[in-house]
Amino acid sequence: MSRSRYEEDEDVALSMSPLIDCVFLLLIFFLVTTMLKQDLKEVEHLQLPASRSSLEVPPDDSMLVIAIDADADIYLEGELTTRSELLDRLRQVEQEEPDRRIRLDTDGETPFYRLVEVLDALNFRNLNNVGVRTYHEKYDD
Repeated sequence: MSRSRYEEDEDVALSMSPLIDCVFLLLIFFLVTTMLKQDLKEVEHLQLPASRSSLEVPPDDSMLVIAIDADADIYLEGELTTRSELLDRLRQVEQEEPDRRIRLDTDGETPFYRLVEVLDALNFRNLNNVGVRTYHEKYDD
């Protein structure tokens, strides 16, 4: 009687290399996808004004975010700041990235004088790529 070829070969083994490759690929995939979400650097208690003519521009992680709340406090990248710190940061942005996008978040009750001060500081530093954020259902729920 003839034995099968597999019964005669006792050194049959599964190769672990493809399995290890798959595990590493899955690990890399999950690491990359979890690191894509960035902090939006928002101020939580702002009530953004509504606008009917606002453009649907998705949030961009590379833009500089300046926020002004109803108490006329200024926030830079989500952190409370002073006017002098803001001016120092704007000078740095002007020197390093003069075309950097800047997003201005203001509360609906923000005093107008504070908004004008920030806009004047941006204009003084020749930072003209500025957008004012308004409420949008898609991005602000």
